[in-house]
Amino acid sequence: MTTDSPTASGHVTIVFTSDWGVSTGVGHAGRTHSTIERCGDDPVVRGTVITGVLREQAMLAAKALDGQDENSPKKWTSFALWLFGQDPNSEPGSVPHPRHVLFTDATPASPIRIHDTVSLSIDPTTGTARDQFLRFTERAAAGILTGAFTLIDEAGSELSDPAIIKAAHFLLGVAGLMVRGIGSGRSGGDGECTVLVTNHEVEAHAGQSTPAFVTYASKQTNALRRTLKDLAQSLKPDVVSALPAPQRSTQHQVGTVDGPAAQHSGGHHLILDLTLNSPIVSYEIPFSNEIRSLDFLRGTVLLPWLHRLVSSKKHGDKEAVVTNAVTGGHLVVSDALPVISDAKGLPVPLTLKTDKTLPSDSTITLYGDSTEETGKIPIRGGYVFFAPKEGDGEDPDTKTQGWYGKPPLRGRQTTAINHETGAASKGQLVLVEALPEKMCMRAHVWVSDELWEAASVSSLLGKTREARLGSRKLTGTFGSATCTLREETATERESRSRFGNAGIAQLTSTASTSADGTAPGEGTPASSDGQRVSLWFTSDVIARSAGLGAGGTADDLIRAFEREGITVEAVGTPSIRHRRVDSWSPADNGPRASRLAIQAGSVIQVQVSEEDRAKLLELAPFGVGELTAQGYGRFVVAHPLLSIRSIELTKAKLKHFVCEKVPKGGEEK
Repeated sequence: MTTDSPTASGHVTIVFTSDWGVSTGVGHAGRTHSTIERCGDDPVVRGTVITGVLREQAMLAAKALDGQDENSPKKWTSFALWLFGQDPNSEPGSVPHPRHVLFTDATPASPIRIHDTVSLSIDPTTGTARDQFLRFTERAAAGILTGAFTLIDEAGSELSDPAIIKAAHFLLGVAGLMVRGIGSGRSGGDGECTVLVTNHEVEAHAGQSTPAFVTYASKQTNALRRTLKDLAQSLKPDVVSALPAPQRSTQHQVGTVDGPAAQHSGGHHLILDLTLNSPIVSYEIPFSNEIRSLDFLRGTVLLPWLHRLVSSKKHGDKEAVVTNAVTGGHLVVSDALPVISDAKGLPVPLTLKTDKTLPSDSTITLYGDSTEETGKIPIRGGYVFFAPKEGDGEDPDTKTQGWYGKPPLRGRQTTAINHETGAASKGQLVLVEALPEKMCMRAHVWVSDELWEAASVSSLLGKTREARLGSRKLTGTFGSATCTLREETATERESRSRFGNAGIAQLTSTASTSADGTAPGEGTPASSDGQRVSLWFTSDVIARSAGLGAGGTADDLIRAFEREGITVEAVGTPSIRHRRVDSWSPADNGPRASRLAIQAGSVIQVQVSEEDRAKLLELAPFGVGELTAQGYGRFVVAHPLLSIRSIELTKAKLKHFVCEKVPKGGEEK
């Protein structure tokens, strides 16, 4: 073990010397009352749990390092608060403190056996077992788990200050050695462990017996103590006095002001491909103790990361273009939508219907708005994915036009721990829903010619980068994604020019029929006069009302187009639904004002001139209404799906959305 030049990242080794397990709070009917957290088939300690136990001990260590003198500066306590972020027990409305250390989940270094334990409750009056209190609880055997941590700055990049890095390694190392137990059942002797927070990876091979793990933990603890002693001696008083303290977050909220959308001419249309390395929470309206996720990633989530990416390539006299890329209208991003078999999903148009009783087989039929058949109900959610020319890849005899469905969200239950009692805090049980890991998603990015040159964006293309996205992204359990920025393909470019939005495939065969009996995709799907077109909104739309408040009517949409210099006249009855849009402000440590949005999938028919139709095609990739830089307002012009009589699709299940086998316990829904 060495003290030379600690880095902004390090390792966490947890050596359990007894049975252990982090309870999920749920069980299996008729078998186990309480199961433990798993990653696949292996037991795991979530990054949130590691953060919690280390935060508690780091605060105790910091208070001891500061001493008992009430008048002396509490530099170590302030540094601990800066490192771990806002105190979970702080009063509502207190100053928010961003977190500067990020822990990953800790997973077994070698296979660890999981078994059931039996317990019962004793009646204090009789001294005998209570009726109906026999419980079966999952536990993992003694073993070694490994994880990692990263020290980050305000922008999410790795820290570079050597003094701060040394101090963080010292405090985290001391805090780890103070931990005595992790997980549930600690009052009964479960979860005994040694936590080693080090600068480099610790050799994790120590045999399979509990005595071997105890010996290993003792040896590594003694080595770490020597390292921490040397590290402490290098932390001179002037270094400690200069350690950072919590400050109110002042990070710039990019994307709060739209650029001149009407001037989006030229520029470069790019594709952002994402693969989720861990579950991601896309902020939705909280409901009681449930943290819900949308089934897509808003552009609001992607825009700050993209802005930081292009900001890494500033050039002297063009620096203002890069700094003000969002507010100046130089950088625009769409929502990231699910992908199946390299086909990006689109919110199903609200004009389509399906059978009241869904079939039990793998196919589903969607019907157009013009169908005369009865017994159909409108579609309310989900995505449609158009298959390549050879079909959706299913059995040749059952190939369809693509897939229909929505990604199943993964639920995870968690609770806060009372630091005084070591038990669960009252009223702090939370269910977190998230997009599943290994899921593929895709967004579209537009970069102006000025920003392309100023930030050398071409040098950023084709490179794989890790990003932290969504709510709870600094927990270590959620928010990790692999992102690649690339040029459009020829097919994507053709689709954008034809329908006004990239990545939209044509219907490929006569498996579906148009309302007029022709194969969809043949010719332009417009009315006989060529002036009536359908607009299919593929993202939520925020349109101002006549009173400048939140709008949501077809007239509000018409006025939004007029502000872009496009004259359209609504025809027929629009198919519009609404969604409440809420978000959280880290800077204010509170919710932003709620907005009313026209929901993605809404469809309106409009009458336009040929000139205005061309303008619609140009505007579609950028959006109409408010907050278009963040992905709102995208639409598709006159897509053939809106004129079909029926279309047969494969019902999308979890296996279609992820790039690996369905995990244990994951239903094919």
